[in-house]
Amino acid sequence: MKRLFFVTNDLDDAEEISDEVHAAGVDDHHFYVISRDENGLKTHHLHGSPRLEKTHIIAAGERSAMMFIIPAIIAALVYFFTDFFVILDTHPLLLIGVVLVPLLIWVFSKMAKSFDSYFLQMFRQRLNDGEVVIIIDVAKSQLQKVESIMNNHPKAQFIADSSNLGSPIPD
Repeated sequence: MKRLFFVTNDLDDAEEISDEVHAAGVDDHHFYVISRDENGLKTHHLHGSPRLEKTHIIAAGERSAMMFIIPAIIAALVYFFTDFFVILDTHPLLLIGVVLVPLLIWVFSKMAKSFDSYFLQMFRQRLNDGEVVIIIDVAKSQLQKVESIMNNHPKAQFIADSSNLGSPIPD
């Protein structure tokens, strides 16, 4: 899935977009609206969070750590419970893994934190300026339809896109 980010100054426009996107087959679990206007979100029946700080964000550092921890655990299990490493005589590789894996986790978590910080800073600035952030997760088959809907809303401005797996966005 792809995650699309838009901003608009108008909750009425966000409500129209919500109705049209839902009619196109995107459900509430793939459509979020973030605004500082808590009452506006309720009165416009918009799915989302009133504050970015309240949203559930999986830190990119944690995601990158999981990318290395899981393979490291598998490698350790293979080392201790099979003869695979003995057959290959790869004890030096195990030593490298003990040093290299933590180093890579640290490097990738630092890089990922800057990615999270960029998104959080961008969202906070937009929200502080009174804008409404619209986040839409779309399947490949829905992408063209959703983009067409958004093109019909000149008040909504596209700001970014990413994979929904790696985005610091609400679940």
